[in-house]
Amino acid sequence: MLALAAGTGCVSMPAHGPAEIEAAFRRAMGQWIAADGPAAITALRALPPQSLDDKRRTQRECMLARFADSAAGTPSAAAMSASTPSAASPHVEGELPPAVAAVLRAYRDYWTTTLMRRASADEAEPALARALMAAGAPPSPDLPAQAEAALALVRGHGLHALGGITPPLHEFMLWRRQSVAAETVALPDGTIDVPVTQLEGFVSLGWLAYATCDRHHTGGWATAHGLMVVTSAWDLSSEAYRVSLLAHEAQHFADLRRFPKLEAADLEFRAKLVELVLAERTQRDLVEAFSAEARPDRASPHAHASHWLLARLQARLGAADLAPVAPTALRAAALAELRAHTQALEARGAAEAHTALPD
Repeated sequence: MLALAAGTGCVSMPAHGPAEIEAAFRRAMGQWIAADGPAAITALRALPPQSLDDKRRTQRECMLARFADSAAGTPSAAAMSASTPSAASPHVEGELPPAVAAVLRAYRDYWTTTLMRRASADEAEPALARALMAAGAPPSPDLPAQAEAALALVRGHGLHALGGITPPLHEFMLWRRQSVAAETVALPDGTIDVPVTQLEGFVSLGWLAYATCDRHHTGGWATAHGLMVVTSAWDLSSEAYRVSLLAHEAQHFADLRRFPKLEAADLEFRAKLVELVLAERTQRDLVEAFSAEARPDRASPHAHASHWLLARLQARLGAADLAPVAPTALRAAALAELRAHTQALEARGAAEAHTALPD
């Protein structure tokens, strides 16, 4: 799954120049991506509101209202609905059936509890299961089964939903409309035909969107049947859409068929390399984004993939910093690394290979 991610880190003092402000805001967003709400709130409070542009200032106020300024425990109704204007706003999408609204509240309570470290994941999950049952989903023996029952309840009202886990939290995305079209996507090893489903009318874009007031969220994902696209996240005529959504997710689609047991970090490693191979105008931005999120942590597939992508490309190019590397050289190195990774997986047996990345 493609997450529109920022970096990680901590802010210890207010930044001053535009570049420092941008970096500090990215680090604050990175704390949300790491599901560390207290650190994110500390970082946001360290940013003087007057130093931010209107969009970031509004997002900062939303995040503080949603988490820091709500009473301990379940946030207030005002904090729950605080959001920047977006396609995920329930005020845009209209009222939900009561049972569906209760499922959404159950997930938001769970996200708030875990993000703000008011309970561990193990402690919060039983409460989520109970809340889903209270919303009307039939009782099930464990949380995954209970979550599936809740998804069936939602779909019974004519809506679309996605559950599962977007590490490290249980996920809930909710949207109203979708349509399918065939696409031919160019990848480094050839073209691939894949069905692309455009998703519209979002009410919930998932836990990361809830944490960041819709600044960061999943832009799309691959399934065994094709690609799913959050239409509102993209300019469909842009290179970013063509490379960071279509090519990235099409590589997942191809890899899931070729290497059916491949772990998420390796899937992301390969798709990020594909982005660097194909990108022209956005290549430098991709390097910055990968650098900001990179850390060796297999539980966070995007961060782990970025860590090893940078390490492998730096070693291949003999460069401690990829920023000054010529685009053509970076493109060639990324292609060579992708093919080396393919060879490593094939040596392990394509049907059985789990990973070719260190821990």
